[in-house]
Amino acid sequence: MKKYFTIILVGFVLGLLTYSFLGFTQEQDNTKLLWLSGFLGVIIIYINTIFNEIFNRLISWKKYTGLRLLTGVLSNTIISFLFISLVLYAYVFIKGAQVSFIEDYSEILLKLIILIFFASLVYTVIYFAIHSYYQYAKGQIIALQLERKQTELQLTALKSQLSPHFLFNSVNTISSLLFSDIKKAELFIRELAKSYQYILNKYESKWLTVEEELQFVNSYHFLLRTRFNDRINLEITLPDWVLKSKIPPLALQMLIENAVKHNQMTSSQVLKIVITSDNHNINVSNNKTIKPKGVDSFKIGLGNIRLRYDLIFNKTIEVVDDEQFTVKLPIIL
Repeated sequence: MKKYFTIILVGFVLGLLTYSFLGFTQEQDNTKLLWLSGFLGVIIIYINTIFNEIFNRLISWKKYTGLRLLTGVLSNTIISFLFISLVLYAYVFIKGAQVSFIEDYSEILLKLIILIFFASLVYTVIYFAIHSYYQYAKGQIIALQLERKQTELQLTALKSQLSPHFLFNSVNTISSLLFSDIKKAELFIRELAKSYQYILNKYESKWLTVEEELQFVNSYHFLLRTRFNDRINLEITLPDWVLKSKIPPLALQMLIENAVKHNQMTSSQVLKIVITSDNHNINVSNNKTIKPKGVDSFKIGLGNIRLRYDLIFNKTIEVVDDEQFTVKLPIIL
């Protein structure tokens, strides 16, 4: 609504100014011509606005600023001049004056094209300034939306760690250890506290180093080893330069948790999780054992990681599901 009100106001004012500039103020039907000029100004501005929107899609202001500015000035000048000249010719024809339009109105046409050219130049520059401002504002809104989406994804990761199921298993483990090994129970509680402290401190961060993430992974692995004994094995082999790279919080831990969730572990079927790297990716692999009953695919956790890599780093993770299940996380330096 604000846009159309501006078009009407600017067009009407320019129409009146053009009418006065061309020297028609001495006409007998001056009032009617004034209103007609204002109305024509509105139509011309509206047509130019439509063409400008078309040119915005065809020619980028950001990449081709000079070309877009020149195109805007020339198109606005030509369209306005042709439209006003046509209306002026129709006015002379309807009035029935016996004149040669081009010869007798050459001075008016010259003044008209000069006026329109400078008006188009000013209009295009102002349009560019307003367009740039709105594009900047739009970019800021998109950035805020992405940041909010990132926060939502991180909160989802946090909630998955604070699930009642995880707490239930941890409390059960503590309960059994209290009657069998008090020292181990105490150590388990300390590592559990470290895990939750890490989650609460890091979930708001967009990224952290792989080295920081592995500190939590080691604590989490201790909790798993306490629950499953030798039925789970984690092997980490990463060079120093990879340890300094960036990774979303809880990404490695979620992959380990998913491997545990979707594989049965027995003394004869040990779950082996290996974290290695190549020149481009951190590879998290696990062997496949018998799948537990009633467990669906873990697309939620993997989708969470995929979306965070896309939003934060504009990178894509790769999943390889063959003899082993492998997730390749891009190395971000």
